[in-house]
Amino acid sequence: MNNKNQTKLKIAYKMSYKKLWKVLIDKGMQKNLQKQCDINAASIAELGKDANVTTYLLIKICLGLNCSLADICETVRINIIE
Repeated sequence: MNNKNQTKLKIAYKMSYKKLWKVLIDKGMQKNLQKQCDINAASIAELGKDANVTTYLLIKICLGLNCSLADICETVRINIIE
């Protein structure tokens, strides 16, 4: 078998904050996240891109929304073909 034609499947995980947006909609707080949780607009933008954020930020959100970490984020499997 020719190794040049083989592709490798690499499994990785990323964070998804879709649950956070659902919680905000359910609580009618889409416009109040920044004020309610005392976070800045740049952090909200990062969350919107499912970017890496600090645990401190996630804890602030959980405290502000009175919820748990599992309520606002989850890990999602992604497949990377090399």
